[in-house]
Amino acid sequence: MRVGAITRAFAIHSVPPRIVLMTALTSLAGLTFTSLLGWPLWRIAATMLIPWCVVLTQETIWTYRHYGGLALFYVLVVTQTGHLFEHVAQMIQMHVLGLTGANAQGVIGTLDIEWVHFIFNTWVALAAAILLWRFRRNAWLWAVTILSLWHEIEHITIMTAFLTTGKVGTPGLLSRGGLLGGGLPLVRADLHFLYNLAETVPLVVAFVHELYRYDEYRRGYATSPGVTAGVPVGERA
Repeated sequence: MRVGAITRAFAIHSVPPRIVLMTALTSLAGLTFTSLLGWPLWRIAATMLIPWCVVLTQETIWTYRHYGGLALFYVLVVTQTGHLFEHVAQMIQMHVLGLTGANAQGVIGTLDIEWVHFIFNTWVALAAAILLWRFRRNAWLWAVTILSLWHEIEHITIMTAFLTTGKVGTPGLLSRGGLLGGGLPLVRADLHFLYNLAETVPLVVAFVHELYRYDEYRRGYATSPGVTAGVPVGERA
């Protein structure tokens, strides 16, 4: 039941296992080759990720064909989860390896700039709002939307400071030194890691919940009188 929905949420459906294996080997080869060449960490990461973009595209098309509007949900889950991993990498750099400054900007450090943060969080807030319009009864999605909108307000504040003063890394509203009462006793990196964690967990739960509801609906439809049971989703006219 719900376990099945979780399995479908994270399984690769459209690409044969041998292609997934070849993609993994290509990614590993890229990691090895670029590391030997001494490339910057962000280039190494990009080389590893590019082969998987093809798989993501195929999976998005498959999801759209079988689950319709849940394809947007799928893309949001994948991109936001990947973004969270970048913040996890930064936390490891800061709190485990003891790195600071330019050495603690996550894996793709060259993208650790205000415009990228602002555009990405705008995408998350906008996509969540669009999905909420479609899935209004999903309480988990309400939580994601509210959190992402607050996160977006943080980045609007940060972008405003950047555009008016040229300063990067300003605290925004709630990190240490922030505009709201001096902020919390958390540096910006720690606070925004918590923001992304708080958005990603309910987002995944919301997606799995909608997959489960959709499967239940289709299962009931397929077993209704006059309808052939067991016909896979997406194969009916």
